Amino acid sequence: MPTVPLQIKFLNMRRMLTIERFIAERVEDLQALHGQVIGCHVSVETPHRSHQTGNALEVRISLALPGELVVTRKSTSAATPAVAVGQAFDALKRQMRKVAGKKIAARKPRGTTKRR
Repeated sequence: MPTVPLQIKFLNMRRMLTIERFIAERVEDLQALHGQVIGCHVSVETPHRSHQTGNALEVRISLALPGELVVTRKSTSAATPAVAVGQAFDALKRQMRKVAGKKIAARKPRGTTKRR
C-alpha cells in the first residue's frame, strides 16, 4: 500500500514524536478505510496560551481525496494531546461518512415511480 503524503505541524507547543506516530497510524487507518487518500495535513495547536478554558487544544485536519478536500477542526480541552487528536480523527471519519453518503445519494436515480 502506498504511503500518504503527510504534513504535521505543532503550533505554540513543542513537537511530540509520540503524537506524530499516532497521527501517522490514524492516517494509515483512513487510507485503508477509504483507499483514495491523496494527502493529509494536520496541525495541533495550543491557542494563545490562555488558561481561561483550561488546557485547550485545537486540531485541524485537511484530507485530500480525488476531486475533494475534507476539512475538520476540533477544539477540545482534552486531558492529553493524544485524546484531542483521536477526537479530531473521529470527527473526520464522521464527516467522511457524510460525504460518501451524499455521493451515493447523488448517484441514485430519482423519480423511479411507475405510472399506471
